[in-house]
Amino acid sequence: MKWSTACSHSLLLFAAVAGFCYDGFGQEVTASITGTVSDPGGAALPGANVTATSQERGQTYVAVTNDSGLYRIAQLPVGTYALKFEKGGFASASYPPFVLTVNQVARIDVGMKVGQASETVEVNAGAPVLETETTQVDTVINAATNDNLPLASRNYVQLTLLAPGSVSTDPSSFNSGNNTGGYGGRPLINGNREQANNFLLDGMDNNQVSDNLLGYTPAPDAIQEFNLITNNAPAEFGNFEGGIVNATIKSGTNSIHGDIWEFFRNDVLNAHNWADKLVTPALDKAKVRWNMFGGTAGGPIIKNRLFFFADFQAQRFDVPSSSGLNTVFTAAERGGDFGALCKGTFANGVCTGAGQLYNPCASFTAPCTPSSAPAATRQPFLNNVIPAAMISPVAAALFASSLYPAPINSSLQHNALNTTNSAQNVEQGDLKIDFRASQKDNISYRFTRAYQNNPSVNSQALLSNSYSTTPIYNTVGDWTRTIGVNLVNDARVGWSHITLNSGNSWASGVGQFGNTLGIGKV
Repeated sequence: MKWSTACSHSLLLFAAVAGFCYDGFGQEVTASITGTVSDPGGAALPGANVTATSQERGQTYVAVTNDSGLYRIAQLPVGTYALKFEKGGFASASYPPFVLTVNQVARIDVGMKVGQASETVEVNAGAPVLETETTQVDTVINAATNDNLPLASRNYVQLTLLAPGSVSTDPSSFNSGNNTGGYGGRPLINGNREQANNFLLDGMDNNQVSDNLLGYTPAPDAIQEFNLITNNAPAEFGNFEGGIVNATIKSGTNSIHGDIWEFFRNDVLNAHNWADKLVTPALDKAKVRWNMFGGTAGGPIIKNRLFFFADFQAQRFDVPSSSGLNTVFTAAERGGDFGALCKGTFANGVCTGAGQLYNPCASFTAPCTPSSAPAATRQPFLNNVIPAAMISPVAAALFASSLYPAPINSSLQHNALNTTNSAQNVEQGDLKIDFRASQKDNISYRFTRAYQNNPSVNSQALLSNSYSTTPIYNTVGDWTRTIGVNLVNDARVGWSHITLNSGNSWASGVGQFGNTLGIGKV
């Protein structure tokens, strides 16, 4: 039995540095807008009001340019924003909506024209260049990519392989359906080990610490986007040598939105394995019943101020009874007759081809054990028959037991049938609340709960059944307070708790089997 607990707590209190320099304390899960406002002659324009308006939530964020004409609006939730620039004696300037991604610092420089404040000048510009204010090398995977690219087990981490410098030596490991309780695939970033990555969710640690596995795997439909930083990460990020996978859960908006889904795989739609008919009797197709279903819902509780988002996903990766072959001793071999191993014929009791058995001990009248006298020169077992006196009483008791499987054919190998069934079942969900308490205060809270249950059963009683359960909790709260035009404080507290409970169980008749065989104290 294996039982371990991974628990991490995170408490971040930080303030954006006064002025308009880099605001990088704590692991950032928001975005910022910065730039310069100038007059028609190109001179800095101090005291201009800059307003960013969220297109999804109707919320506004305000900054004022300093003596150098610089402005910065920090701690913005990711999403789509439009900008408006206002200054007495100048016509208002309007910048069209653009998308902000996680960790992005978008630079928007605007020149204002002399005119009436009631006039509005539309600024014609493309989307802001993403990386003019930071040095990190990253790849952003947005919600549309998460939703629309095919993922066999809906594991968003597989999409990290789209980034330059990200590879995997075992791509199938991303599709096991068991990312936390077992071996879940992770990328190898720039030649580093897969354990060298750091996973974050809404700025909260999201690692299972025993092998630095992914702690919690959100449904792709619940992810707003994630940012894979592969090089030159800011100092605010630590605990990594490879890459940083910084994901955010969606938030509610002024529009009610949601979706439901069902993804499935079934052996009825599968072809036979090429090896199924190479044995006698031929094997049936392996049974597969994979289902993933769930839904999301989000919207306003109080328009422009209070929003919710919730999602639920259930996974039923069931493999019903499927048969596979293994090898047991034949009836003749249990009595000591291994003549069938000879690849030739016997001459005077010795095999003329490969497959002759020899006695490593001196005696032919007692079991050969580690304490037995060794043979000076090994002597062959005539006709490959081991004398009954030499058969271990433990082996004799094992072969006589009804627990030992009987062969189903005359083959020396692959002559026994073991029927297995297994499951990888997961239920998980998120609830996120976003609250604009005032023009200066943004509060966000998310609670996540998941439970994995992965049982496995064998029909052969001497093969153990296994169990693995993994309850997962991950929660984080964040409060951002704008203290002044050049000072922002962000407080974040979170809790991540993962318990791994796995082991093996046996049929009731196996419990004392060691005593029956005479090896109970071994």
